[in-house]
Amino acid sequence: MNVRFANRQIRFRVAQEELDRLLSGRSLALDVSMPRAHKFHASVSVTPLGNWQLDSDPTGLWLSVPRVEIEQLAQELPSKEGLEHDFEIGNGNSVVVAFEVDVRKARTQ
Repeated sequence: MNVRFANRQIRFRVAQEELDRLLSGRSLALDVSMPRAHKFHASVSVTPLGNWQLDSDPTGLWLSVPRVEIEQLAQELPSKEGLEHDFEIGNGNSVVVAFEVDVRKARTQ
């Protein structure tokens, strides 16, 4: 899993094997070592019912994507288009969270 940050955007990009893992009901995790023995943790899971959810604290991010949307994305592969959801973060601001499957890696396998 690859996580990228930009101004008001967070992008999660996964390989085909990681998408298969999500579809099987398991979650994905990325741990990045930081100075002073800290770690930044990013996690993606599928929620069987409900909406997109994004939680965060200084140690990481936790994203949940509706299963129906992950299944639909899987049916449309290979496609450069992914999923996006806009989260309100307060003070009239929002952050767009994108979830994509790296189709370049899927083609080479």
